[in-house]
Amino acid sequence: MRFETNAYAGTGATLASEAMHGMASSSVTRLLEQALTAAETDLATTRACVARVAALLEREQAPAVAQEQPMAARRRTGAGLAPWQARRVAAHVDENLGFPITIEHLATIAGLSSSYFCRAFKDTFGDPPHAYIMRRRVERAQSLMLQTREPLSQIALACGLSDQAHLCNLFRRLVGQSPSHWRRSRWQEA
Repeated sequence: MRFETNAYAGTGATLASEAMHGMASSSVTRLLEQALTAAETDLATTRACVARVAALLEREQAPAVAQEQPMAARRRTGAGLAPWQARRVAAHVDENLGFPITIEHLATIAGLSSSYFCRAFKDTFGDPPHAYIMRRRVERAQSLMLQTREPLSQIALACGLSDQAHLCNLFRRLVGQSPSHWRRSRWQEA
């Protein structure tokens, strides 16, 4: 019986040191040795030692797991806009892209305060309201560039942007190339 326990002791220490990498393995090793010593005589001490080792490993593993999870997976549950609020706000944004859209007006549509609306909006859509509206304006500009031969200055105004330079800067930041280059490459494909 003692031989089996020692055989498991080497395996347990090896597994613990492999799982921990940067953690202070001496405390885990000490706790595992204490648990093995008490395994034959004191079951309560063994359980307590194993629980402490598990807590140490879990605490060291939690930050690494949180960093690996994408942003969407880390969103708060239960937070955000209700489905009816999200539908109303998204519809209002899409219908009014050519006009100024304020956060206060969107919050009124959702029936929330401006500050809570901004947090709930980000939890629901993944972007703050301003970033979402700008992205939707660029998407509208892309569809207009493909459907019409209007100059970029007219498309910019139709999408609620101040001028062609505003469209170009925003487009380059979000898409990665200038609107005219993007438009030419799409026309050549068609």
